[in-house]
Amino acid sequence: MLRKPTIPDVTPVVKEWYSKPGNECGGLFHIILDDGNNEQHWADELLEQAKASGDTDAIQLAELLAAMSPTQRLKLSKMNWLDDHSSDTE
Repeated sequence: MLRKPTIPDVTPVVKEWYSKPGNECGGLFHIILDDGNNEQHWADELLEQAKASGDTDAIQLAELLAAMSPTQRLKLSKMNWLDDHSSDTE
């Protein structure tokens, strides 16, 4: 069994997602990352949407979010992704 991803594991993937044109407001993942909807059914729905889109970056992030706990997703949503997180110490 694979280990559950940690916030430090996922943070660079989220930063990369937000840096892509069109994703400045979270794109597909704004439901979790900006709005704080941390329930598993949202992560599962976004994984299905990412797979349907065929976007490998979206699929990677969706898989990570779906594997995280609701508490981890909530913590991610409390980070301000519009800021530069290059100095994160978490």
